[in-house]
Amino acid sequence: MERTTAVLYSTAVCNLNCTYCYINKNKGLKAIDDVLAESFADPDYYFDFIRDYFPRRGDLQELEVWGAETFLHMERVFPTLHKLIGFYPFFRHFFASTNFSYPDWTDKVFDLLRQFSGYAPRRFDVHLQLSLDGPEHITDQTRGRGVTQLCLQNYDRLLERADEIPENVSLFLAFKPTLSIDTMYQLDTKDKIIEYYRFFEDLIQKVVDLDRCNLSVNYPVPNVGVPVPAGKADGEYFARLVQDCRAIERENPFRFYREITPFSTNVRPKGEDTYNYPCFNCGTGSKNVGFLPNRLISSCHNGFVDVLEDYEKYFQANPDSSIDAKLFQPTHNKFTHTEAEYAAYEKQISHYNTAGSLCRMGCLAGFIRTLALAGEIDEKYATEEGAFRGAELYQSCTCNCMRDNYMVTGSTSLQPEGMIKLLLNGAVDHIIPDCRKDGEEGENVCS
Repeated sequence: MERTTAVLYSTAVCNLNCTYCYINKNKGLKAIDDVLAESFADPDYYFDFIRDYFPRRGDLQELEVWGAETFLHMERVFPTLHKLIGFYPFFRHFFASTNFSYPDWTDKVFDLLRQFSGYAPRRFDVHLQLSLDGPEHITDQTRGRGVTQLCLQNYDRLLERADEIPENVSLFLAFKPTLSIDTMYQLDTKDKIIEYYRFFEDLIQKVVDLDRCNLSVNYPVPNVGVPVPAGKADGEYFARLVQDCRAIERENPFRFYREITPFSTNVRPKGEDTYNYPCFNCGTGSKNVGFLPNRLISSCHNGFVDVLEDYEKYFQANPDSSIDAKLFQPTHNKFTHTEAEYAAYEKQISHYNTAGSLCRMGCLAGFIRTLALAGEIDEKYATEEGAFRGAELYQSCTCNCMRDNYMVTGSTSLQPEGMIKLLLNGAVDHIIPDCRKDGEEGENVCS
């Protein structure tokens, strides 16, 4: 196993209650957060723990910080961060996911960036994943009233202070938009789709206008929250949506975007078709190792919920749960391990992710054929070839969170049927264009 990345969990609490989040906001999270705070109080605890799994000075390359809302208590990580920088000379990448929606967020970001300034000329890449689902009428519907404006204000404040980014830090801002089934239906015309992407282009333009060599931004394309409770009709609508996206790409009405079709960026060339296909996943449990209090190890970016049984207890007892218990089930300790358990898990996941492993593709293709024979997805997937084509797309995209899947199916190898119905009722025909050889020079032309 080639480990490269350590994962820490700065906090278990969040200021938002997003509709598609499977972290149930209950009293158990506060109890877990208290345990996390205590573990960070010893500046040597996480440093020594990480060194046990990254023993050579050249091993560790990146630190990721996850949690509920990471920057609420990002300062907890700083003492460990300095020890890691001092010990690992090739450690230069830092990642954190954030909803960037509360008043002191900008100050907290610059507090983080200043931690790296004292190590010049050594350089660091800081990657901030910013959760923003789209314009106000979309983001506020899933994340809460007024959240969009708070995010936009903080984004502007950050850019206004761009001169404070240390010279030895390159800051990459990566918006992460997520659509729910409900908000997906708001993109029901080409004009609305164009308006959606121009919202992000306006945010991109602000970074471009600054013209700073140490500040950059992505061109976000939305994912769909998973596991998604989609049916056949939802899939037929989604097919029209992605068809419109492909048509808009040909018209090219954007300043920056060239591709806007959801799920299309992970598709592999047809010439590489094979069942020997490596699993796409978040990396935790393979290259990434998550470190928790009490010498526990997480194989999930949200594994902190398993630190105490309180979380599961409150999940089951809370009548006002923030998530649908009929959709998600508690999975205490499935993705959190003792050190003895983790050794076996890491060996298992290395086989699970290998390019020669057929288990996941085989299970998925069989499930797809069953849905096709039942009339729940396009009938062309009832053949072995058709089922393989559908499984290949699903395997390659970001709807393969093992924790999501386990919380619905009870299996890390089976996927919930909703996302299959969303993708395989016509959408895949536009996500993977039909490329053919054409022209005198035999260039690829995709229709």
